[in-house]
Amino acid sequence: MHKISYFFIILVLFLFCTGIKERLAIKECKFSLVSVKPYNFSFSNLKLDFEIKVNNPNNIDATLDKFTYTFYANETDVFSGTTGKRIQIPSGKSKIFTTTITLEYNKIGQALVTAMKLKKAEYKVKAKAYINTIIGEISYPVEIRLD
Repeated sequence: MHKISYFFIILVLFLFCTGIKERLAIKECKFSLVSVKPYNFSFSNLKLDFEIKVNNPNNIDATLDKFTYTFYANETDVFSGTTGKRIQIPSGKSKIFTTTITLEYNKIGQALVTAMKLKKAEYKVKAKAYINTIIGEISYPVEIRLD
């Protein structure tokens, strides 16, 4: 009886460690914007699908539990988005995932006014990757290249 319980405990610990390694592997992954596809136009906003590519250089699969991002134009928050589902990226491979945002025209207008006042337009994306652990959710910043 004790042998079975010890085996079960060792098995659970092994699976837990593997899951943590896969989630920590996401820190080494590189993120880049692939494409933006607008659709569903209305008088106040439009929906956009963003395709984001994740390249996993690790020798183990990487797991991303959640991903959030905010797009800024001249430090003005233009839009934010999130993925609500877990994404698995195989080792040594890339994976593209799609996330949808709603872009409000008034935020675009504010960004344009700021760009005209400053006579420049600087863009950046601030993002965070989230991994789930036994002690709770852990996040860390991610850089997304705008090619």
